[in-house]
Amino acid sequence: MKIWKKMTAVALTAAVIAATPLTASAKNAWIDGNTPEDITNRVETSTGEFIAPSVVTDFYATDLVALVPVSPKSAFDAETKANVSYYADAATHVYVANNREYGQLAKAAVETARTAVGAEVGPTFTLNLFLYEGNAYKPLESTTQNMTFMMEIPKSLRSVARDFAVLRLNADGTVSYLTDLDTDSRTVTFETNYFGTYSLYCLAYGGHGCFDAYKPVPQPVYAYTVDLATLQALGIPTDPATLAALGIQVTPVAPTYAVQ
Repeated sequence: MKIWKKMTAVALTAAVIAATPLTASAKNAWIDGNTPEDITNRVETSTGEFIAPSVVTDFYATDLVALVPVSPKSAFDAETKANVSYYADAATHVYVANNREYGQLAKAAVETARTAVGAEVGPTFTLNLFLYEGNAYKPLESTTQNMTFMMEIPKSLRSVARDFAVLRLNADGTVSYLTDLDTDSRTVTFETNYFGTYSLYCLAYGGHGCFDAYKPVPQPVYAYTVDLATLQALGIPTDPATLAALGIQVTPVAPTYAVQ
C-alpha cells in the first residue's frame, strides 16, 4: 500500500520523485529491528558499541551504513499516539530510504546551504515517522519535541579533520543545519522534529568549525554561595534530601582557629 500523497507546498513541488514504497506486510515483521530482513541497521561506535533502534525501523537506505532512532520508545509512542491506540498492532515506525532524485528547487536550496559554510554533501535520504495501526500506516508530519537519531558515517567519508552535520530541507524551502551532538568520529547524532512525506536529509561534511555557527548555544549555569544558617533562617529545610531536590550542593568548609 503506497502512502505517498501529492504535495501542496510550492517550494517542494519537485522534491522527491521516487522512493522505495512502504508496504504493510506480515513478511516485513521486525527482524533484528529492521526491514528488509537482509539489512542489519545497527550503528557501531568507535569503541565497538552497537546502538540499536529504539523503535521499529523500516530501513531501505542502502546509501547509508546505518541510521537509528535513539530517543526512548515512550517518547516516540507519545508523539504518534501508539501508546493510546485501540489497535492491538499499534506501533511507531521510522522509515528511512535513499533519496537520490529530487527536484531543482530542492537541489538549489541544498547547494546554497552547502556553499554558505564551505561544506560538501554526502548521501541524501528521506526520514519519515508513522503510526502503524489497523494494518495501515498513518504519517506524522512533525513532532512537538525534537527526536534524536544517530547515524554511522560511511567509511569513505570518515576523517578526524572533518566536522559533520545533517542538512534538512524544510516544507517552506529553507534548509536547517542539524549539527552533530556527539564527539565520536564515527557517528553523527542529530535532532529533528520534521518528518514530511517528501522530506530530504543530507549528510554534510567540511573542515573543523564550519558548522559552529549553528550549534546550540550552551545555557549558562549560575552558582552562588550561601551558608546553611541563612537557609534555616529563611525557613528552608537543610536536610540532604531537600537540598538535593533544590539543586543545592553542600561543600564542607574546613574550620578556622584563632591563634592565641
